[in-house]
Amino acid sequence: TVKTMIRLNVFVRVDEARRAEFLEIAKKLTECSLKEEGCVAYDVFESATRHDVLMICETWKDDEALRAHEQTTHFVTYVGQMHSLGEMKQERFNF
Repeated sequence: TVKTMIRLNVFVRVDEARRAEFLEIAKKLTECSLKEEGCVAYDVFESATRHDVLMICETWKDDEALRAHEQTTHFVTYVGQMHSLGEMKQERFNF
């Protein structure tokens, strides 16, 4: 099988009152994720035009690395917290 890299764009809508808390958690998740084997890139972006929109952009070397990431304690903990603070939608691209 051919291994392909994976890019996830996770779009988030978060109320102003919860935005700072969400960003703090997202930054912790980013810090932990960047240390994982197979993580090519991981960052959080803020929309220049919509203050309630953020995006987490992550790149993984393959499905195996992404699956391992999704099993980590920090992923389960932080993503659970983030879901309680905002509305999240994911796009996935294989390349």
